[in-house]
Amino acid sequence: MNTRAASAREGIERLLFAYSDTIDRGDFESTAALFGTEGLYGLVGARAAKGAQQVLATFHSNVQLYDGVPRTRHVVTNVVIDVDDVATSGTARSYVQVLHQAPGRALAPVAAGTYHDRVHLVDGEWQFAERRMIIELVGDMSTHLKQNPF
Repeated sequence: MNTRAASAREGIERLLFAYSDTIDRGDFESTAALFGTEGLYGLVGARAAKGAQQVLATFHSNVQLYDGVPRTRHVVTNVVIDVDDVATSGTARSYVQVLHQAPGRALAPVAAGTYHDRVHLVDGEWQFAERRMIIELVGDMSTHLKQNPF
């Protein structure tokens, strides 16, 4: 793998992990910024939020917060990244498991599935062109989401 491709892979991994980190900290503004003005976010086969403002609105309208945080951990594994020849765009596929603990409740997995991402380099920063999810396994979402789309 050439240096440019290796650098792109590292940048894309950092993007994937930044999504998990910022959403778990309840920093939805930073999470939404990862989509820029045109990035798409949503379930495979469903309507997508477009751009940071719509993505931010989606998080605020769907995710329950406890003292400003969702009390989740998005665990991302099985990451497969493909980079284009000039290392300015790529795709990624990864598994996600969402762990959640509402106050006074047991820690539990509430969802598991696969992220399908298209990413691109914008002004030197990696962004999501599209992040679509397929959620195959669903637990009790009643204390995590305000409405269960699954």
